[in-house]
Amino acid sequence: MRKISISLTDELDEALQSIAIAQGVNKSRVIDNLLREHKVVHHYLDVVRSEPRTGVYAVSRRAVDRLRKAQVTKEISSSE
Repeated sequence: MRKISISLTDELDEALQSIAIAQGVNKSRVIDNLLREHKVVHHYLDVVRSEPRTGVYAVSRRAVDRLRKAQVTKEISSSE
């Protein structure tokens, strides 16, 4: 696991703290869980898991192009 630093609004920080207290975990675990539940993040996790464990830069160009095309298609169909 990597340690990162992010900036949050006071409102979002308080909401995350409330969730953390209710679940009995720390805020970083809450953020990790919420991100993993997000459908776009979940999709990219699947892509990363399907490639060798050499990092995100190991994703093939074809896979990146497919993901971009799928995202553009999704955005167009959502706006209609």
